[in-house]
Amino acid sequence: MTHWLLLATWVWPLLLALPASGLRLRGDWSNRETAAAPARHVPWVALGALPALAAAALLPLGTELALPWLFLGTFMGLDETSRMYLAFTSLVWLAAGAYAAFGERGSSANRGRFDALFLSAMAGNLWLIVGQDLFSFYVGFAMMGIASYGLVIHDGTVPALRAGKVYLVMALLGEVALFAGLVLLTSDTGTTRPSPVDLTDLSPLTIGLLLAGLGVKAGMVPLHLWLPLAHPAAPVAASAVLSGTMIKVALLGWIRFLPVGAVALTDWGEALTLIGLATMALAVPVGLVQRDPKTILAYSSIAKMGLLMLVLGLALAQPDLAPLGVAGVVVYAAQHGLAKGGLFLGVGMRKHAAARGSITQALILAALVFLALALAGAPLTSGAAAKYALKPAVEGARWAWISTAVAIASVATTLLMARFIWVISRTEPHDEPAWVWPVAAWSVLIALVALFPFAVGEPESWLSNADTVGVGVGIAAVVALFAAQRPHVLAPLIGLVPPGDLLALIGPLLAALQQMGRHLLDDLGLLWRHLDATATALFMRLFGSAGGDSERGLRQWPVAGALWVGIAAALLILLLAQQPLVAG
Repeated sequence: MTHWLLLATWVWPLLLALPASGLRLRGDWSNRETAAAPARHVPWVALGALPALAAAALLPLGTELALPWLFLGTFMGLDETSRMYLAFTSLVWLAAGAYAAFGERGSSANRGRFDALFLSAMAGNLWLIVGQDLFSFYVGFAMMGIASYGLVIHDGTVPALRAGKVYLVMALLGEVALFAGLVLLTSDTGTTRPSPVDLTDLSPLTIGLLLAGLGVKAGMVPLHLWLPLAHPAAPVAASAVLSGTMIKVALLGWIRFLPVGAVALTDWGEALTLIGLATMALAVPVGLVQRDPKTILAYSSIAKMGLLMLVLGLALAQPDLAPLGVAGVVVYAAQHGLAKGGLFLGVGMRKHAAARGSITQALILAALVFLALALAGAPLTSGAAAKYALKPAVEGARWAWISTAVAIASVATTLLMARFIWVISRTEPHDEPAWVWPVAAWSVLIALVALFPFAVGEPESWLSNADTVGVGVGIAAVVALFAAQRPHVLAPLIGLVPPGDLLALIGPLLAALQQMGRHLLDDLGLLWRHLDATATALFMRLFGSAGGDSERGLRQWPVAGALWVGIAAALLILLLAQQPLVAG
């Protein structure tokens, strides 16, 4: 019966969404009623991911559960990739749930709505991981995406509503492309559970739609516009799961639904590799000039996803790199999910868990420095082990300069984390009570990040990546000293590119196009009115006045005679046509 844990992974948080919402049979989610409702004592959001964690820890590999009555047949299973995904995803959701249940208690009148949407997004995220068929993946993906919109706009501020608008547009475009791609995939393979062999004959349109549809969620440039706006706008707990778990599902979808390792797709693989490089190249410099720590972390997530796209593109182009490349991508996704979730939660701890100058604040800053070093890949951290797992795929690429590009990206990531520590150290904290459970959950997450290299990584990976991180720390120290001596030189760069970057360029362009459209519509309106007046005048000239006596004209001899002669000739011809010219 343990295989039913696979079903409980996503059904359990979905069931908890109703009591968590605080809805009554005759209630609603209006601010007035929820504000007047008594405080809840059951931390529903902190309990939602428990079955998923139990499934990842207890179920053996190869566990399967078939539900033929759901959709056209739903199939759930646990392989090596889904187990790793289920483990780190459930851990991040548990830590974020504890933060949401206790750390933000009483901070908003819409707590019930947030908790219900939080659990719904969790259910979708976990469902697409254990689901092994196309229907499960898409339904879980859509449930997660739509519910996350409510998390982004939860605060109701102008930036949150703007971020939610951009997020919703991009998310729906991505889901439509993904749906079309999965439908075409089913048509190409003839099954809703395609094997790697089935995926070798996918059409170019199918591959393109799958890359674009999942690329929106992954933050692929130029489809990343929503990410640096949504993550800072959402509450801390939502930001942690948005960046720590949700954007990783794109990698899982590509691994499952593209023929990685089964056939060489050189053009598509090289295109994905170059897009990954472009994503890293854009995200890091833009992230360095941001003011908000959550925005910096959002751009860091875009850069890391660019690195994983690069490696996955190499595996897609060179099947011999696929086994180690896919394994490295999964390990890196797990490490990044734990570390990035801890960093986002740490931002909330820095702001609310203790007063400035206290021992707790000093420990929080120390923990944030440790997590930042782990994300940069410093030796003896989880980042070093994760980057070492990507090393075989990077070094085996046909393009020799890929290793150099990845090394430069590692230095840039260190600079980005240094910028984050600089900004977060200057954040003014506001002490709030009842933060024992959030701090405890966060501490567990930090402990897992610390143990990660020794539990997952190889011993030779523990001291790797020292050169690039050292160079990054050195550059950061020089820049910090220069900024302290000449603050007016670097100050104009901060905020030079607003969050959303390309939207700053697209916005004026769209405004100009809108203005041109208005002028064009005005010109078309004038042209239409002119044509209408001309046609009306012509019609009235031809048919508007009463004509003469038409019957009198027909009675005149030239007209009547011509008609009589014509009719008589026609009758005669018809009569002769019925008789033979020669008898017999």
